[in-house]
Amino acid sequence: MPISISQDGSVKNKILFLLSVFSAFAAATQSPDEIVVAGGRYYAGNVFGQHDYAAHANITLNTFWIMRTEITYRLYSDVHEWAVERGYVFGVGCNGAVYEDCRPADTDNGTHPVTSVEWSDAVIFANALSEKAGLRPVYLNNNGVPARDSSRYEFKQDARANGYRLPTAEEWQIAARGGKAGLENGSYGFRFAGSNNANAVAWFPDFNDPHFGTVRVKSLRPNALGLYDMSGNVSEWVDAFDTLSGVKMYYFCGGSFLLHTGSLTSCDTHSAGYALPDTGFRLVRKF
Repeated sequence: MPISISQDGSVKNKILFLLSVFSAFAAATQSPDEIVVAGGRYYAGNVFGQHDYAAHANITLNTFWIMRTEITYRLYSDVHEWAVERGYVFGVGCNGAVYEDCRPADTDNGTHPVTSVEWSDAVIFANALSEKAGLRPVYLNNNGVPARDSSRYEFKQDARANGYRLPTAEEWQIAARGGKAGLENGSYGFRFAGSNNANAVAWFPDFNDPHFGTVRVKSLRPNALGLYDMSGNVSEWVDAFDTLSGVKMYYFCGGSFLLHTGSLTSCDTHSAGYALPDTGFRLVRKF
């Protein structure tokens, strides 16, 4: 059936309006920027320098997706707002930090990595983002249903789920080293993610720097896989823990503006219920 356009162009205006609405919806629901880490045999450990790492592989990984940057405050707060309306309970986080204080939420349009999030906040955020993206949430509570409350620190994983989750320590390290791309270009043995020169890839500011705190994601060079800030800016929670006096102590890796490290294998631990001003996270999912 032909469309008749009135003299005032009302049909055209309606079409343009619908296109603008669709574009805005697409932008609002756009998936995080992710890249693929090819599975296979890899070396994971604290040896650096130019060595034949392929010949000394000690772990096997499946192929997985990983986010190109740490979760930004803007993405975190958008998902948080959506999730709270649907019964989720987890921390609000901060737009990075100045020393140990939160930056204003509107600084740099929310493009600093989210900080002051507990390990369990990252887990519940992963479930919320999965549900919002139409994926099956990974983390289950003790009743065997997708977890929605970060004040509960015990979670199981649904092995059949295709949603977002924290990387294992091995996944995180292989991605930070550059995966197969790092093996091919010789950067796999660099002490930092993409370089032996921390200043090129890792935000480790001088402690008397007038801008001491976080910087926007993607402020420095990426590694061979195109991943940013795997070293420096903020440390990143991973899905690995030790048990101390009956308490699970979860790892965060990569160093931060507050915690300058000597290599990308430097990690520290804290309990699931503790938020740090220099610690954030990025997520992975099945390929």
